Amino acid sequence: MADSPVASAQNVSGWTGHVAVLAALTGWRRACFLSAAGILSALALPPFGWAPLLWLSIPLLLVMLDGAGSWWRAATAGWWWGLGHFVAGLYWIGIALLVDPERFAWMLPLADLGVPAGLALFPALATGLIYALSRPGGSRLLVAGGVWMAADMLRGHILSGFPWNLFATTVIQWPVAAEGASLVGAYGLSGVIVLVAGLPYLGWRRAPGGGLAAAITTVMALGLIGHGVATVPGTAPRVEPILPLRIVQGNIDQRLKYDEATQLDQLRTLMALSAAAPAAGTDMPRLIIWPETALPWPLETDPRLAPLLGSLVPDNGAVMVGALRLERAGDGLTLWNSLRIIRSDGTVAASYDKHALVPFGEFLPLRSVLGRLGIDKLAASGIDLAAGPGPRTLAVPDLPPVGPMICYEAIFPEAARPAVRPDWLVNVTNDAWFGRSSGPYQHLAAARLRAVEQGLPLVRAANTGISALIDPFGRVEQALALGQSGIIDGLLPAPRAATVYSRFGLIVPVLLCLGLIGAGLLTGRRPPD
Repeated sequence: MADSPVASAQNVSGWTGHVAVLAALTGWRRACFLSAAGILSALALPPFGWAPLLWLSIPLLLVMLDGAGSWWRAATAGWWWGLGHFVAGLYWIGIALLVDPERFAWMLPLADLGVPAGLALFPALATGLIYALSRPGGSRLLVAGGVWMAADMLRGHILSGFPWNLFATTVIQWPVAAEGASLVGAYGLSGVIVLVAGLPYLGWRRAPGGGLAAAITTVMALGLIGHGVATVPGTAPRVEPILPLRIVQGNIDQRLKYDEATQLDQLRTLMALSAAAPAAGTDMPRLIIWPETALPWPLETDPRLAPLLGSLVPDNGAVMVGALRLERAGDGLTLWNSLRIIRSDGTVAASYDKHALVPFGEFLPLRSVLGRLGIDKLAASGIDLAAGPGPRTLAVPDLPPVGPMICYEAIFPEAARPAVRPDWLVNVTNDAWFGRSSGPYQHLAAARLRAVEQGLPLVRAANTGISALIDPFGRVEQALALGQSGIIDGLLPAPRAATVYSRFGLIVPVLLCLGLIGAGLLTGRRPPD
């Protein structure tokens, strides 16, 4: 069904001159142009948020597919575009290697070029399929929306998954637009954004089916926006009974995190922030939340730790603290990256173990092979962390049931959707690894999408920022800036009714994906207008 080079050449007369020149580029000029278009798309992501650049990047990519001549050249076009996109969007990964440069600086090329090169295979797969399944014009745009959605879902699941920087994050700054994620999820919303961003392509490439594709795109976009206008209120209601909470941001430098000489001072810093008097007119918190691995030692190493933390809250209160959890069995031990909930009497009421571990950060894949090459994981401790059983809801007396997510689990839509729906979500993280880069802003945007998808408020405690209190529509009510030490005192927003996406999950974007591809196939078979 793909267009041949001959057919493409016959259609060139319908293009504007400059578009025809771009589509005819070859060799290094073509590769550089496509990578530059990918970089443009990365500037649409947080913290820049220049979303209108997608109206240039996506149409340029589609134009280059029209001039590809074969599915293989179309796939390489997607790879070069993806390389630019991921190098610019994920440059901050390499910053983590500079926390301990003597051990890890040599891996910078792998982090800043190798990882993007691997992730670029997903846009490559997408563009190869788009070319093979569609014809220039409306067919190509509709298929692009559906296939892009499928490629994002694949990226979110294969080899443990990495659905970072979905295009849905480009509209998180506009709650009415982001609300579409409550219907179709972040994957589905990203596909619709590709459709909308690709509309200029239909004007540049006057080919069959453009009017139909534009109409379908417009109806879908206006439907999602209309849903947002009708759904997003001025303010979010509070949970009943009122739950005063405190988020603690210690702003502890990652280079000091495992320095034994400073660990006691780290604990004192967090204790002092937790015990600070609330602002005038603010209730004393019944719930205090510390970031990921905030406690320098596992609770199991010292029986005094849990009672000490419990003393920070009143009788019906609790402290949520990120800490390693340790179990010994004979001569061996197992460590988990955990969230511990400690009651005022010093008892551990519940624990959650992180299940989506960071490769090379918390465990070393293929350790028997890579370990011999001198590669090791970044996080301290001589053993790989163990993975927890998966998403779950923690029910603790006097607290609304909560769905925990540790660190980058917040980028996975499924992590916020345990079997039993909670009343709120909590994301504890330590983004200190990435300094004052784009990474923490992108991470926050992904977490906000989880709130929108599930219709649940989200509390985010980050070591160096960005900590935030987020309502069930993804709006930030309060936040602490990156690199700031302090606290947030606030009231937990109430959950809203279960959203379409919270009820049906990935079924929704899968059906939308198939529908768009089907519409594109049918459009491609229509006779010329």
